[in-house]
Amino acid sequence: MPVTPTPRNEKAGFNAALNGYRGLCATLVFIYHVGSAGVITLPHGDAISDSVTFLWSSLAYGVEMFFMISGFVILGSLIRHDSILEFLKDRFIRIFCAWVPALVAVTVVCSALNMKMLADLGLLERLWLFTANLLLLPPLLPLPMIHFGSWSLTYEWMFYFAAATGAFVLRGKSPNRLTFVVWLIAAVGFVCLFPRALFFLTGVLMFAQRQWFQRHSRWLRFPLVSLLVFLLSWKLTDANLAQLSDTFFDWFRDGRWLAAVAAFVASLHLFGCACFNARGEFSILNSRAFQFLGNISYSFYLWHGLVMAAVKRVVSIMIPSGHTWEAFALFVIGCLAISLPLAWASWRVFETALARYMRRRFAPRPMLEEVARAA
Repeated sequence: MPVTPTPRNEKAGFNAALNGYRGLCATLVFIYHVGSAGVITLPHGDAISDSVTFLWSSLAYGVEMFFMISGFVILGSLIRHDSILEFLKDRFIRIFCAWVPALVAVTVVCSALNMKMLADLGLLERLWLFTANLLLLPPLLPLPMIHFGSWSLTYEWMFYFAAATGAFVLRGKSPNRLTFVVWLIAAVGFVCLFPRALFFLTGVLMFAQRQWFQRHSRWLRFPLVSLLVFLLSWKLTDANLAQLSDTFFDWFRDGRWLAAVAAFVASLHLFGCACFNARGEFSILNSRAFQFLGNISYSFYLWHGLVMAAVKRVVSIMIPSGHTWEAFALFVIGCLAISLPLAWASWRVFETALARYMRRRFAPRPMLEEVARAA
């Protein structure tokens, strides 16, 4: 059976389906957050209501679906870059150009409102906590997170360093076996301590075995089924506690590892559908809406929480009774009306324009000369 080519646009190496998949991840996380904001009481009390609430709460794991993308594209990025240092520099620019302004905004608002994570702290203590969060130290260190999403960026950076270290260790025809074993143990150990990092491996396996998955793309059908299995199985592990207390060792003791295995297998099928067979149910990933969401997904992820906090306060003033469907509808519309343009502006200004300037500013001299000659 011939392999269905992955839809691509005019930009070399751009995978439109994966970009749409980013939009899907951002959508799932947003839906979870609007439900968990406390504007409306989620249904409960009977089997159907409890099942709906359980499914809704699993949408938080759209973040893990982002990790699958990183696992896939980072290996390709390592191959494309001339050096490991250039790879890390590119990743630094990619993450921090948007992260710094978002963290500054959240810190300023939290300080002004004396919110929980900064409450009753002195100026120096707040500066220290801001610096630690800027460097993405929580949850590696037992420090409070100012931004709700900073833990996921910490995972991203740990994965980038692991990938770069692995590339360095394996460089050459005869890599040192002992060094490789030490690196492998460290990588596995991090996943065991922080199980939500497991799904970087989904993307890594998909990239490493992409030819095999392409040859067997006829099996990559019904992604909505594997999406459901992934979300519900991973929810059974209570993985939201993984960056706080639970580890894989806890899961092995109480049997939750079975749900983790089911979720991982489902993730391979789900992500394989997005990478190599984005048709049928997943053809929506190539739509303009999901391409737009994919473009702004990182900025949307960084900014929508702050917007939600502000909109929730406004809605509570407009509808003091609260916990009504009218209040919830107003809350959702307000969040989208502000978050989408704000994320688009952040994408254009920070992720695109500022990142482009930083790459030119810190490009190696030979590269600058080559660009000048080409011009």
